Amino acid sequence: MSFGSPNWLWALLLLPLLAFFFARAEQRGAERLQQFVAARLLPQLAGTVNRGRRIFRFLLLLLVFLLVLVSLARPRWGYAFDEVRRKGLDLILAVDVSRSMLSNDVSPNRLERVRLATQDLLNELQGDRVGLIAFAGRAFLQAPLTIDYDAAVNSINDLDTKSIPEGGTNISDAIALATRTYGKAATGNRALIIFT
Repeated sequence: MSFGSPNWLWALLLLPLLAFFFARAEQRGAERLQQFVAARLLPQLAGTVNRGRRIFRFLLLLLVFLLVLVSLARPRWGYAFDEVRRKGLDLILAVDVSRSMLSNDVSPNRLERVRLATQDLLNELQGDRVGLIAFAGRAFLQAPLTIDYDAAVNSINDLDTKSIPEGGTNISDAIALATRTYGKAATGNRALIIFT
């Protein structure tokens, strides 16, 4: 244990001094009482004085003084840094931008529903990298892996069925591009979510 302001601990030397003065005052009070009052009248005149209660109150006062001084000295029990290594997630969202995504079997259409779902997903991420691949007849890296979620949202909002002129739904090309995007040096957990 250490103290932030150890100089306050010097004041603890006052505690024995205060106890000495209290004991001396109690002794002098008893002597004076015996000097001025006859021994037979002493129980009647000083019977209401509770000496034990006065000593108890004084000890409580000393305890309070002790605790105040120790708290002013700011005791410290130390601290330890624990290094926590967190492996973030490398998440790539592959979105089909073929004309079939304009189908309105879900409201308002599939592509708009994907935009809403991916934005909800990005709101839940913290410290994870996210990338975006648009694919139709071929795949295109719309946004590389980044922790800038605002840029990822902007890239998602820019998705359009006219982004890739070649028609079709080439999922294998999207998976291959995602694998290349992760790279050999990528560490941590990887995930690919395909919206089609």
